[in-house]
Amino acid sequence: MRFCSALILWIFLCNCQHPVNERPKQKVEAVVQNPADTAVSYETFKEKIASTKKQFAIQHDRFNDSLHEKIVDFWVNTISNDFYRYWENTPWDFNGTTTEPGRGAIACGYFVTTILWDMNLSINRVKLATCASSLMMKSLTPGQPLKNLSYLSYDSFDKKLKQMGKGVYIIGLDFHTGFIVNDGLQNWFIHSNYIGRKGVTKEAVMNSAALKASKTRWLVSLTGDKDLLQKWLNHK
Repeated sequence: MRFCSALILWIFLCNCQHPVNERPKQKVEAVVQNPADTAVSYETFKEKIASTKKQFAIQHDRFNDSLHEKIVDFWVNTISNDFYRYWENTPWDFNGTTTEPGRGAIACGYFVTTILWDMNLSINRVKLATCASSLMMKSLTPGQPLKNLSYLSYDSFDKKLKQMGKGVYIIGLDFHTGFIVNDGLQNWFIHSNYIGRKGVTKEAVMNSAALKASKTRWLVSLTGDKDLLQKWLNHK
């Protein structure tokens, strides 16, 4: 039993280390035409996020259920819709580290940590992006145990996500990571997709080849972790 548990953990710690035959022969240097509203620059968009966060802190003298609900709605909409409009189709590359949507390329771990950094969360973007996704998740939510959903059938996995409720989650797979977003109606997987080198993609969980291909699925909730959200509010 201990051997099996150790083997599963070892596999999980290899997250985002793609098989050799999936690694690129050369680094991608591409510029993508983004569908986002070009009237608002990406820098201005990030400034608006910081401003909204500040308003949350000003309007609420303590972290309560009302504030939590507003923050969950904000995170879900911002990551699932606003960020995705800027980052859509930005190419995937195993060595991709771009901080500019539509320019260069981005690996799966860097996509997750760059979005969190641009959400104005105080993190070490590079360090977390280059470690195993299990360690990244534990670092972000140290008081929250990783939820192992690997044992579920794929249909049951999707149903479980719906039961967990509206919010933003990080998922760790065999060799990949990304955001799961439950918007209250649908479960979405938002990630830098290595399959076919598609790059940043938003797809229904039930339609994701990357999710279906993974034997392991570990999850933490970002918006359900009040310590993380308090840290976010406190970061100037």
